Amino acid sequence: MKFPVTLKRLIDGQWQARSRGSVAGEVAVGAPTREAALEKIAKEIRYRIEWCPCSAVSDEFVELEVEEAAASRWSGTVF
Repeated sequence: MKFPVTLKRLIDGQWQARSRGSVAGEVAVGAPTREAALEKIAKEIRYRIEWCPCSAVSDEFVELEVEEAAASRWSGTVF
């Protein structure tokens, strides 16, 4: 099953992966590296779609459709 994911590098150097509009609901995770963020969101989506821990949704079932968010030069705050 394919899940749309937006991947974005934050101003503090962390990476955020976010998925919306799927059967898993809205999922957002952060991690220090791009690869870690993608791995973390795939695991979270898989966890959310399992009926119970015994249902054993395979790793291959969760397919991420990754879209890189446009880089932002703005690094201020709204407050």
